[in-house]
Amino acid sequence: MARVKPRTPIARRAPASTADAIPSIPANLPKPRVIVAGEVILDRYVWGDVERISPEAPIPVLRVKRREERPGNAGFVMANLCALGARPSALSIVGADANGRTLREILSRMGVVVRGLLADSGRATIVKERMLGSVQAANRGTQQLLRVDEEDPSPLAAARERALRDRYQAELGRADGVLVSDINKGILTPSLLSAIISGARRKRVPVIIDPRLCEDFSIYQGANVLTPNRYETEQATGLKLLDRDAWRRAAEMLIEKLKLDACLITLDRDGMYLAERGGGATYIPTIPRDVYDVTGAGDVVLSVFGLFAIAGLGYSAAARIANLAASIEVTRIGTEVISRADLNEALYPRHLRFERKIVAMEEIGAELARERRAGRTIAFTNGCFDLLHAGHVQILNFARAQADRLVVGLNSDRSVRALKGTSRPIYSALDRARILAALDSVDYVVVFDEATPERLVRAIKPDVLVKGEDWRGQTVVGQSFVESRGGRVVLAPILEGRSTTVTIKRVASRPAGDAAANRGAAANR
Repeated sequence: MARVKPRTPIARRAPASTADAIPSIPANLPKPRVIVAGEVILDRYVWGDVERISPEAPIPVLRVKRREERPGNAGFVMANLCALGARPSALSIVGADANGRTLREILSRMGVVVRGLLADSGRATIVKERMLGSVQAANRGTQQLLRVDEEDPSPLAAARERALRDRYQAELGRADGVLVSDINKGILTPSLLSAIISGARRKRVPVIIDPRLCEDFSIYQGANVLTPNRYETEQATGLKLLDRDAWRRAAEMLIEKLKLDACLITLDRDGMYLAERGGGATYIPTIPRDVYDVTGAGDVVLSVFGLFAIAGLGYSAAARIANLAASIEVTRIGTEVISRADLNEALYPRHLRFERKIVAMEEIGAELARERRAGRTIAFTNGCFDLLHAGHVQILNFARAQADRLVVGLNSDRSVRALKGTSRPIYSALDRARILAALDSVDYVVVFDEATPERLVRAIKPDVLVKGEDWRGQTVVGQSFVESRGGRVVLAPILEGRSTTVTIKRVASRPAGDAAANRGAAANR
C-alpha cells in the first residue's frame, strides 16, 4: 500500500458550507495496518433490574442479571478497526493482573496484534465498571446508574516508556498509519507522544490524534490531524464555539499553531467541522437519532475517520462516514463496535431501508442481543404470510403490541410447499419478506427452512410467543422452551373468513368476464 506523506493532505476540496451526500464505501477498500497508541481500558458492564429502593439508604437496588467485559478507549478503537476490516496493533500498558490478561485475550480474539501491549507490575489495569438497570416495568428504560473507575494516572516510569518506544519503532516499519487515543491517564507522556509523531514523520506514515482535555495542544505538534471535541477545542484555543465562524477560527488556529494538515472538530448536536490546510472546509450536520448513550462516540470517530483517511478515501469523505458512524453509536447502550455492515446498511437509499429488517438466522442473535442490552423485550410470531390480508395485519399489530420489538419467522418456499402443496407459495420468500418488512409493526423478518420454527424460536429466545386464537387448546411450537425461560405464550384474535386459501379460491371462482373487465379497468388507470 502506498503510504501518505505526513506533510501532504490526503485529499483537497473546494470550500463548502454544507456537507455533500455521504459517500459510498468502496467494496475493494484496502485493509491498512494501523498502530493504535493510548490507554487501553477494560469496560465492565453489570446489567440488571431495579424494582425497589434499598432500606439501608435512598439508593436503587440492582438485581444483577448478567455481566459483560469489553475493551474501552484505545481498546475500543482497535475493536472498531477490526470490525471495519483493518489490522490494528496495540501500543499500550496494562497491569500484570487478571484484568490485564482479560484485555489481552479479548483483543487477541478480535485479531489485534498485542506484541506492543506491555504488562507493568507497578500499575493496575484501568477498569471502568458501569451499573445499568432497567428502572421501569416490563424491563424497559435501561439507564446507567453508577460508574466505578479503577486507575493510576501517574506518568509512566522511564523504563516502561523506553520499552514502549522500542516496540513502536519495531511496529512502525509495518504500519500504514497511526491513531492516538489520549485520555491523559499517564501512559502517553509528552516525550512518548513526541517520539510517536516524529517517528511516523520520518517513515512518512500519517498520524491522527484524538487529544486529551488540556489547555496546551503543543504536545501534538506535527501530527496530520487532530479530532478534538467542542469542549477540548475551547480549552485549547480560548474560543467559545458558538457559531460556524468560531469553528473555522478555532480549527485554523490549531492547524497553523500545530502544523497540522487538518482539524476535525466534533460538535455534539451541531455535527462536525473539518478545516484543511490551504482553505478547504466542510461542515457536516448531525444526523438526527434517538440518543441513548454517548459512551464511545469519540472513539468511533477516531477509528472510522482514521481508517478511511489512512486508506486513501480523503479527509472530507472520511469525516462524513465518521459522522454517520457516531450517529449510530449513540443509539446503542455502552460501547458497541460499528462494522462495515452497519455503515452499509445506514447508507441504504431511504426508500429501501425497510429491507434492513430482513435478517439471516445466523445474524438475528447478535441483533437481538443489542436490543436486549437496551432493555427491550422481544415478541415472535411466524407463518407463511402468502398473499398478505387483513387477518395477517391484525395478528402482526397485536403481536407487536406485546413487546418492544417483533420478529416474524417466515416459512421458506420449500417449507411452504411442504405445508400447503406444490401450488404454493404464490409469492417467493423474498417478496413475502419485503412485504412484511415494509410494515411498521414488524421489526425483523427471518426466513426459516424447516417444517416448524422450533430452531428459530430457540435462536431468538422471545419473551412473548404469539399465535392465532385458533391454536387454543393446542401446544404451540416452541411453547415449552419459551415458558422454561420465563416467557409467555399469547393467542391473538383472528378475523373470521380471512385466509390466503380462501382468497385464492375466491379469485379462482370468479367468472372469466369479471377478470377481463378488471384487466381492462387496470389498463385505463
